Amino acid sequence: MNKPESPEPFNEAPGFFKRAKDASGKALRSARDAGKRAWERATDAPDENKRRQKILWLTGGAIAALIAILFTISRIGGDNNIVAPEVPPGQAVSVIEVTARTFETDVSLNGEARPVRDIQVAAPATGVRILQILVDEGDTVRQGQAMARLDTALASAQTSAAQASVAEAQSAAVRARGEYDRAESIRDSGALSTEAIEQRRAAAVAADARLAAARAQLAEVNARLGGGYVRAPASGLVIDRTAELGRSVDGQVLFRIAADNRLEVAAQVAESDALALSEGQRATFSLVDGSTVEGRLRRLPASIDSRTRTGEALFTLPSGTRVRAGMYLRGHANLPSREVLAVPQTSVLYDNGQAYVLVLDDTLHVHRIDVQLGGRDGDWIEVIQGLTGGQRIVGSGAAFLQDGEQVRILETPAPTAEQPAANDAAPANSEIRGREH
Repeated sequence: MNKPESPEPFNEAPGFFKRAKDASGKALRSARDAGKRAWERATDAPDENKRRQKILWLTGGAIAALIAILFTISRIGGDNNIVAPEVPPGQAVSVIEVTARTFETDVSLNGEARPVRDIQVAAPATGVRILQILVDEGDTVRQGQAMARLDTALASAQTSAAQASVAEAQSAAVRARGEYDRAESIRDSGALSTEAIEQRRAAAVAADARLAAARAQLAEVNARLGGGYVRAPASGLVIDRTAELGRSVDGQVLFRIAADNRLEVAAQVAESDALALSEGQRATFSLVDGSTVEGRLRRLPASIDSRTRTGEALFTLPSGTRVRAGMYLRGHANLPSREVLAVPQTSVLYDNGQAYVLVLDDTLHVHRIDVQLGGRDGDWIEVIQGLTGGQRIVGSGAAFLQDGEQVRILETPAPTAEQPAANDAAPANSEIRGREH
């Protein structure tokens, strides 16, 4: 079993510590002998004051010698001392070259199933009660079919009142028309002035107008009552019912009908994905039980939300599926393969909704470049505008840099999709060899 080779600084460490040990031992022995001789001379002094003064001088000298020994040890190493390598200025980052990639885009589609035509049915009359409910949720109705029966007592009274108004207006119109005809017949006799004749003609015209209004009101009452029933305006599936027996209605919605029982998925798609989709695009949606249903793109997003940067795309579903209105479906649409310029997702930064990357120049300074993004393929994002092939951009560490800042390039580039995984075999010419089993 071969052991890993030690780096150069660690190879020199044993010699360094051996020299330090020898030098410190020699210095300590010399200091000990010198101190011993000095102490004997100091204690041999006949005068007590001189003996104390020599001891003080001896203590100071010992301290100075100790400092000198520590300084000597710190300077040992000679030409083989370990020197820390100089680190270039700037943050260490990985650099990625912008190149073309083959994109097989899979657009994610999530949305709610809803009727293509959602018809809301209200009572034709106001202030009337519901006497009978004839259909329920899940029933299929045809156009003109009765869905609920109303209390016709009040409706009949409204009809009678409208008919009386018509009769009264008709009588007044006949009387006004007769007076005008008589005045017109004696115009040449001079019994009535021209002004009086014109007044009677105007009165007759006004009476005819009131009669027409009364008849229109009667027709409106008859149309609103619908024979005392709430009727379906179109054929389809009843998907909601709020009508209750005995409830007084006042124009509120009583039923909801999915016209022709046709459903669609209102899917929220990203701004970039909306540009890649086209009408007629096929999409596959999954139900909660794992079954799938296929839809077709009927309408692209008409607008993009400025906050979420998404739009609503409508996918029509076939008839007779298990999908029900209100279900939340998850799906995807596969787009044709294409060659695009792409960058890793980690290299893309955002500032107030604007995407940008940091481009590296020849002097190792970074510069902000705004980009327009397209579709996604895994961890890669298509760049529609802003970059050209061959440019170098910052990979890891881009979020901590400022425009114009100097960086240094990592010796080992960040792994990409084409590079082998970390557990793959290392190259044979690697400088540091691992253990061989």
